[in-house]
Amino acid sequence: MPVRLIATDEWRPSIMMESRLQDFEKEGLLHPRASSMRPEWIAPPAEHREPSLPEGYVVSFTKFHCNGLRSPQSRFMRALCHHYGVELQHFSPNAISAMTVFVTVCEGYLGVMPHWDLWLHLYRGELFHTPGGAAGVRKLVRVDCLNLVQKTGHADEPREYILNGLTSNHAQWDSQWFYLRNDDGLLPNYTGQLIKERPDNWNYGIIKTHQARLHPLLEALKRLHEGGLTAALVLSVVHHRWVLPLMSRPLRMNEIGPHASSWDLEACRMSNEALPDKEVAARVRAAVSGDFQPEQINEFPIKPEEGYYDLVSPSSHCHSTLVLGPVVFFRFS
Repeated sequence: MPVRLIATDEWRPSIMMESRLQDFEKEGLLHPRASSMRPEWIAPPAEHREPSLPEGYVVSFTKFHCNGLRSPQSRFMRALCHHYGVELQHFSPNAISAMTVFVTVCEGYLGVMPHWDLWLHLYRGELFHTPGGAAGVRKLVRVDCLNLVQKTGHADEPREYILNGLTSNHAQWDSQWFYLRNDDGLLPNYTGQLIKERPDNWNYGIIKTHQARLHPLLEALKRLHEGGLTAALVLSVVHHRWVLPLMSRPLRMNEIGPHASSWDLEACRMSNEALPDKEVAARVRAAVSGDFQPEQINEFPIKPEEGYYDLVSPSSHCHSTLVLGPVVFFRFS
């Protein structure tokens, strides 16, 4: 039966007050407002029942910033917006978490920058519409229309990528929107665009001539998966290190350590004070299904912490090793 699309619901009015956004600022999830003429962020006035943005701003959601987003946005984050042809509000909290996990796996465990071909191999985009109240009727949605879905391959093949298990409980997240300054136009301008059909490129993979290049990376991912790495453990590293992976940074995740300059460290971290373990565990549980506990934090550390996994060869710094043989471009030391 063909699907008939009908008009979307209206925006949920924002419940974000300036005082709550100031709390996010104190936590390092938002930059300080700084300029009163063009502040970093703006709480929507009560009369704004739907976004009515000043020029040079986009709509963001507090859940996005809890899950790894911050200005200035990383090149990878901007590339995803361009590739899928979407605006920031078209992503969901789980999409932001999936990006955060992927970036951390690439930088922290594989020792490479976020790898575009690897992303296309692992993920596809699906268009989300809400039920329209009758068979074959769907409603367009203003936010969260792009679902990022893992490509699992054939059922009889081993899973290459780590288990995500992202939560489906994001109650009222779409009423927690505010205006975020779009410095240098890094993100697509807000237009309120409604996406009615899934573009073909949402399902693109990599071209055949590039597939062989992924073999070492896929072998490494398989070993990480077999070694017990999960999305929850990856996110515990993110919050334990107090880094937002989707922010533009001078250092990769595995370069953040005692040998880095104080300037670089300050540019990477939200704060110099580590979060308490209970808070780290609570943030992981907010993003991933399950009962993640404080004692699980750092079970799968990245360099330079003790016990980090070396994907190439045994190291005097590690007590756990996943050996890949001759893949020298993963070398950690």
